[in-house]
Amino acid sequence: MKKSNYFVCPSCNNIALATGDITISCCGRKLERLEAKKATDEEKLSITEVDQEWFVSSDHPMSKDHYISFIAFATGDQIQIIKQYPEWGLQTRIPKRKHGKLLWYDTQFGLYYQVL
Repeated sequence: MKKSNYFVCPSCNNIALATGDITISCCGRKLERLEAKKATDEEKLSITEVDQEWFVSSDHPMSKDHYISFIAFATGDQIQIIKQYPEWGLQTRIPKRKHGKLLWYDTQFGLYYQVL
């Protein structure tokens, strides 16, 4: 599941996930697979362990024109996607697991990841 493909419609912000090669369209246009970029230290989300969970947060401005649309945590056998909304603070909790890949989609800069 760590190698899944993510798609986001630029018109309606619909999120699609595929575990293999797929051709997908939304709002009348073909969607391109997002290429995840490894986050730099400045781009990484803040991760804190709280009560057997990871508390994920960021000081991202989360404005209507520029926000993080979703956060996903992928392990070898499962993916958890948490939708985010503009003008809300980016804070969420995910169950702590041994390791995995934390991904997030920035509406202006694309898909990022960091390894936990």
